[in-house]
Amino acid sequence: MDTPMAVVKRAYQAFGRNDIEGVLECIAPTVDWRIVGPASLPFPTQCHTRQEVARFFKELAADGDITVFEPREFIDANEHIVVLGFVRVTLTETGKPFESEWVHICTVKDGLLTRWIEFFDTAARVNA
Repeated sequence: MDTPMAVVKRAYQAFGRNDIEGVLECIAPTVDWRIVGPASLPFPTQCHTRQEVARFFKELAADGDITVFEPREFIDANEHIVVLGFVRVTLTETGKPFESEWVHICTVKDGLLTRWIEFFDTAARVNA
């Protein structure tokens, strides 16, 4: 069985290739998948199943074109992995770009992601 770090890196590599099915294969059937921020953001802020996460990715893609997605640092704490990174997106609705550093907190159990929580500059997104 892969280490938690290997599972997380495999998911991020799949996302970097726009291989959403590859990401979904890394996620447990029941998951705590959250984006911390205001309800005014256009995508779900909490998902509980792999199917809801798939819908999140569709809504995320419709919201904008991710032009830069950089996981920059992976911090290993056994089954908990913290990922620090950067994103730049051109929004579909306005055509305006926004960028933000982000933090993802992941938990891996039995070789699958069971928790993924994102923190980013939501004000930058809302004001773009």
